[in-house]
Amino acid sequence: MDDSIEMELATLASVERDRSFLLVKGVGGAVCLTYMVNTALVFPWYKRSPLPYVPSGRSQVDRILRLLEGRPGKVADLGSGDGRIVFAAASQGFRTDGYELNPFLLGYSRLLAHRKGLASLARFHRRDLFEANLRQYNNIVIYGEPIILRRLEQKLAKEVTSGSRVICCRYKLPTWAPTTTLGEGVETIYVYDKV
Repeated sequence: MDDSIEMELATLASVERDRSFLLVKGVGGAVCLTYMVNTALVFPWYKRSPLPYVPSGRSQVDRILRLLEGRPGKVADLGSGDGRIVFAAASQGFRTDGYELNPFLLGYSRLLAHRKGLASLARFHRRDLFEANLRQYNNIVIYGEPIILRRLEQKLAKEVTSGSRVICCRYKLPTWAPTTTLGEGVETIYVYDKV
């Protein structure tokens, strides 16, 4: 009788160890998967681009839409990330192009464009923002770090046409004077109207 109790206790202990081991494996796997996905999405895909993936907040997207309201022409989102600004503008009828280097974010955005039924208005390109032809856009949205904006400002000066609007999120262009500034802190938007 004592042997059967000991065997039962040993079996229960073994089952409990197996459950604990499975739990540890599951948690470890989830941590590894989370790290891999975050590494792919949060950190820049290319070392040549110091632009991290930082999604725009809902209030920032709403402000951008208000700034685009009634404006003619196409919209470019330089560093489009997961495409939320592109989708918001496309849902308002704008032909919109997003430029993104990170292939994971690009694939996600393209898939979402089809799922939302916006593929005809929202297009995504895997291209460096410095290689994009900005002359075709009347509205350009940028989320860029100051180090990129210094170089991008020179490109904008050459390619942005009269009547165009440049919208910078969080950081302003180094030498241009904004026409309008909205929000504060990390939600600040700087607007530049080219006359």
